[in-house]
Amino acid sequence: MQSLSSCQQISIIPLSRSLSHSEACRIADVVLGHGRARTVVLDLKNAVEATTSAFARLVILRRLLLRSGRDLRLINLRDRAASLYQINRLSGVLPSA
Repeated sequence: MQSLSSCQQISIIPLSRSLSHSEACRIADVVLGHGRARTVVLDLKNAVEATTSAFARLVILRRLLLRSGRDLRLINLRDRAASLYQINRLSGVLPSA
């Protein structure tokens, strides 16, 4: 996982081709344990696929971030990961650019 950070935003780029539940939990631990960036951008440019449970963990992470005045955004969704995101109608609870 690579990350670039500033006081306003942190970008996280998982290196794996699959966003699994364990990877989403690891991302949540990093986001909740380090820094206070107002916006967390999860760049899924490397992820071809994702699991439903991974997206569920990200929804929970976003809820926790919103309670503290922070937010989570997804970018570069593609392939099967994008399909799963659309099928589950996650845009209302997990915004993507």
